[in-house]
Amino acid sequence: MARVSISEAARLASVSRPTIYKLLKSGELSYTSVVKHGKPVKTIDTAELMRVFGALDIVSGGKSDTVKFDDVSTVVNSDLLQSLQHQITLLTTENAGLKDAVNARDEHISSLRQAMQLLEYKQSASDPGNVPAKSWWKFWKSH
Repeated sequence: MARVSISEAARLASVSRPTIYKLLKSGELSYTSVVKHGKPVKTIDTAELMRVFGALDIVSGGKSDTVKFDDVSTVVNSDLLQSLQHQITLLTTENAGLKDAVNARDEHISSLRQAMQLLEYKQSASDPGNVPAKSWWKFWKSH
């Protein structure tokens, strides 16, 4: 994925740099240290920004944006970038719908298990030949 600087991350997420630093310090936002000009520089993956902040703001001065991907700068068409963001939004919505369907299925399975246990209980209670007879003296012992 594309990695950006702290300043670029703040611009994309529409928050201040101190906010980014607070999230990095608390561990809510992860980063990668890259050595540039002999000094470690913190870079943040754009996927990580999207995980924390949701959709990112893409502000460009022209018809294309420069995205850094594994230390290689690539020029990306703004229309393509918007199309990709739209696809991400659609996939996120579909993912949420699928999670809801899985939860509904799990609840249905749970209710079926409860009904099955109830039927098994009723069957053993209605079949007196299956229940062992108690000795007459156990009545006094249990009270």
